[in-house]
This record gives sequence, C-alpha cells and structure tokens, in this order.
Amino acid sequence: MDERTTPEFAVRAIGLTKKYPRGEGEFLALSNVDLTVERGEFVAIMGASGSGKSTMLHLIAGLTRPTSGEVELEGVKIGKMGDRALTIFRRRRIGIVFQSYNLIPHLTAEENILFPLRADGRRLDATTMAKLRAFWSELELSEQLGQYPDSLSGGQQQRVALARALCSDPVALLADEPTGNLDWTAGQAICRIFDRLNREEARTILLVTHEPAVAVWAKRIVVLRDGEIVGDFPRSEVGDASELAARYQELARVSRSV
Repeated sequence: MDERTTPEFAVRAIGLTKKYPRGEGEFLALSNVDLTVERGEFVAIMGASGSGKSTMLHLIAGLTRPTSGEVELEGVKIGKMGDRALTIFRRRRIGIVFQSYNLIPHLTAEENILFPLRADGRRLDATTMAKLRAFWSELELSEQLGQYPDSLSGGQQQRVALARALCSDPVALLADEPTGNLDWTAGQAICRIFDRLNREEARTILLVTHEPAVAVWAKRIVVLRDGEIVGDFPRSEVGDASELAARYQELARVSRSV
C-alpha cells in the first residue's frame, strides 16, 4: 500500500461476532464488537476468563474466522483472504506472542527467532543479521541464541518468542496473556520491554490480560464482559495498578442486560 494512502489505524475490528457450537445450541463468545487501534497505540484488553478477550485477539490475528464482521490491518481486509494467503499475510505482517511461548523444541533460540523469515524464503544478509542481533542484545538474549528452549527460563523463552514475533516488522504486536506463565519479576521485565518498544519504536501493541499489574503498562484500557466492550478509557484516568483493578472490577459487574 502506498504510504500516502496508509490509514492512521493499524487494527480495526468492525462488528466482530463469534459463535461456537454448544450442545444443541450456540455459545456467543463475541457480540458485534467494534475496535480501532491507531498506529503506535499500546492497548490492553482486560476481561475475566470467558469474557471473549482471547477470542477477539485470535480473530484479529486471523487464527480463527469470525461468524460475522471484519478485521482490517492497515486497511487490508483479512476476512476475504483464502487460507494460504492469510497464512502468508500473518507470517509477514502480524506478530503474535502467546502465554505458552510456542517455541519449536528441536530448534535453537536463534533458529526459533528466524523461523518465520526462513519459512518465507527471505534472504538474510549481513546488514539484516547485524540489526537483528543488536535487537536480540537489547532483549538480553545474546548468550542464549545457541541454546534450546528447554534449557531456558520462562522469561528467556518469552523474550525469544517476542524476538520471533518482531523479526518481520509486523503491523501490530498481538500478545495473549504473555506473562501468564511467568513469575512477578519476569512478567514485569516483559512489560518493560513492551513499554520500551511502544515508547521508543512506536510499536503498535495489543495485549490481552486479566492482570491489572500488566494492563497498567498500556496507554489505553479496553474491558470486555460477556463478549462485549463495557469500558474503553485512557490509562491516564487511573493512577496505579490498584486503581485500575478497582475500575476494572466495577466495569466487570456490567452485563448485557444493563
């Protein structure tokens, strides 16, 4: 897309609805949700288990198809793509970090990081590798590049997963409970990396979490309840994690019937 016509938003969800079969009926996981994330925004999506937050992220990432509605990434409508085209687009333009790291056990850390680029058939010249290794050094991974995932700590594995997600310079970084398997110290270290990526590199980040201590690092908070957005406010409206927790609990009591 020509830079002059690139929209200001990185991600836009329009009327997203997702239903799953349940017994003889259906379970409505997400109900007609609209969300726009501008380029360079850092947005946290909060919600309890079953609120629809991970479903929403998976729909935006193209990992599952909506029942109705559309997802646009910098103006590209991914819902009309075939499976192969969507896989290629996701590999090239969407960075995803999961709670469980999803590293390939028989590949080294460096091989895991470079896997999407290798799978895409990209040539990695000396200049590109120098830039990548400089970033890995910032993530404190230089000493771990030759190690296999099972020899790394949880925090190190998540940094490897983060480096892999960013290696293709994606439209947006999508993180699904990225600190869920980490202790407090390692989790906050990952949050600091997200914060730096957003502040210093203007990375667009969409992070799903149920933890106020994680969400408080974002610049905008979106709260889901029963598959609907019940809160959307700037981080500046709350002071610290405890104030965010109180605001979140208040919004979480809102239901569809209200």
